[in-house]
Parts: sequence; C-alpha cells; structure tokens
Amino acid sequence: MEATPTFAGIDWSWQHHALCIVDDDGQRIEEVTLPHSKPGLGKITTLLRRHGVAQVGIERGDGPVVEHLIRDGFEVVVISARQVKSLRARYGSAGNKDDRFDAFVLADALRTDTARWAVVQPDTEETIALRMLVRSRHDLIDHRIAVHNQLLAVLQHNFPGAIGLFSQLDIGISLAFLRRFPTEAKAAWLSQLRMAHWLKANGYCGRQSAPISSTTCATQPPDA
Repeated sequence: MEATPTFAGIDWSWQHHALCIVDDDGQRIEEVTLPHSKPGLGKITTLLRRHGVAQVGIERGDGPVVEHLIRDGFEVVVISARQVKSLRARYGSAGNKDDRFDAFVLADALRTDTARWAVVQPDTEETIALRMLVRSRHDLIDHRIAVHNQLLAVLQHNFPGAIGLFSQLDIGISLAFLRRFPTEAKAAWLSQLRMAHWLKANGYCGRQSAPISSTTCATQPPDA
C-alpha cells in the first residue's frame, strides 16, 4: 500500500525552530518547537523520517537548518517570508507572526502549491569552498577594523601628531613610521630633511612633501 504523502514546514530562528507536519488532507499530525542546537536538529530529522516527509518548506534557502536538512537527504523548498505573510490570509489570520502557525502555513502551502516554490539546490564543493573563503575574508576585515580603531584610540591619547601623516593609518608606510617613531619623543628628532631621507629610504612615493610641524622638530636624535 502506497504511503500517504506528508508535508513539513519549519519556521526557524537562531534560538528555536517551530516544526509542523501535515498529512495529505492538511491535518496537523506533528507540531513541536525545538531549540537551535545539535540535539534539536537531530530531533527534527527523527520526526521527519518517522512521518515519511520528503520535502520541507522554509522561508530562506541558506543557513544551518537548510544545510542540516540537505545533508540528511531532505528536499528543501523556499517559501519566502513575504509569501508566508500573504498566505496567512488564506487561513483567516490577522497577519501577526506566530512561529507555530507560520510553520503550519509553510507545510500546508507546500501541500497545496508544490509546483510554485523553488527547490534549494545543494552547493557544489567549489561553492562551499568559496563561501568559506568569503567568510574568512569578512572575519579578517572585521579584525583589521577593530585593530585599526584600537590603534587610533591609543594614538589620540598618546601620540596625536602621528594621525593624518599618511592617507591611512593601517597602510605600510604608516605602520613603518610608528615602528621607527613610536612616541612623540622619538619623532621630535625629525627635521624636514631627516623626514625626507626617511621617506626615501622607505620607498615612499606619496604626493605630499616631507615638512612637519616645527613643534615636533629637535636636534637631538631619539633614544636607540
């Protein structure tokens, strides 16, 4: 005897996931809210398999829940949040968001209008690798911005004269300058001529010439 089709919807968040499974007549046969955790995701898989679900409706085509479902062999169908909001009217809802009700809407919309929705295609190995590289790059950029802001704060308090000498604080020439002249006392050794020689020795090819404020000039060399 052929099994009766079943359909599932998941309304997910970073805290918990509402799961609803309906039968071929649109009757709820399972409804539960589970935490966003490895055991919670495992329980979702168990319930889906117990009721013979093959397709799962969800509001977005990426994220940890989608990755988990595809990895466990389920077909994921995207029904956007905007579409879910419109579909609530079909059931007489006032439009207020309710996680469990939205999970039911996703499951029932999958039951009645399967052909309307886009199926998520699993990523290729190349796409997964590229995504990891992009995430790593974003993490590095965030770290660089954080370190830049920390350095700027330190200089504003201890060595404001070093701010604005070059186009950016975190480029090579700026960092080389701070390594060589980390304090106002060491920078005080610089004259216009010495600054010009130092810039030339460091391969500086900017558009600005070497003059610096006379208040930072002195004739005594900095400490070794």
